[in-house]
Amino acid sequence: MIRTNQSRSNHAPVVTNEEIAQTLVEISDLLERQGANPYRIRAYRQGAETVAYCQTPLQAILAERGIAGLMALRGIGDSLAAAIQKIIHAKRLPLLESLRGGGAPERLFSTVADIGPKLATRIHEQLGIRTLTQLEAAAWDGRLARVPGMGEKRIRAVRESIAGRFRRSANPTPPPVALPTNPQASRSADPTKPADVPRRQELLW
Repeated sequence: MIRTNQSRSNHAPVVTNEEIAQTLVEISDLLERQGANPYRIRAYRQGAETVAYCQTPLQAILAERGIAGLMALRGIGDSLAAAIQKIIHAKRLPLLESLRGGGAPERLFSTVADIGPKLATRIHEQLGIRTLTQLEAAAWDGRLARVPGMGEKRIRAVRESIAGRFRRSANPTPPPVALPTNPQASRSADPTKPADVPRRQELLW
């Protein structure tokens, strides 16, 4: 959780190393629930550990040495350094706000390219999906194309947007499709027909 305190000397907002580390841990946990790239999750957790054990306040490092000072710390690359800079200066991080929206499918889907609030609601209501993993699968298996307003160009943008968020290529191999949550639908499937794409256990929030 990002909080601010008041400095006794100049009354400037202060973000402690502990608060920065907690923010990075929360991001890594939310990314893990979302099924993001394991390397990306590990990067945030290693960064959180570095921040937590750093004896010098990162806010002081940033003020004295700039973003290069942050990148000199173990496990802090350019992306993490930029995220820490936003936490310190803006007291907010768009990525975290986006991930926190995962509890509300409509808000989560609205963070994907070319999907507005109304279309996000329509997708959730018509397809009954809640996560980005499910949305990506629907973009590949044809279900998303059945939602009014989802043309070929928009579906391609959705694929590319989610692939970019998960740090993987949007082409040429589609992601595995989630197993049906309805047991009746699972029993009625014809086992003699090959699946369009591989299947895997659903990743839940």
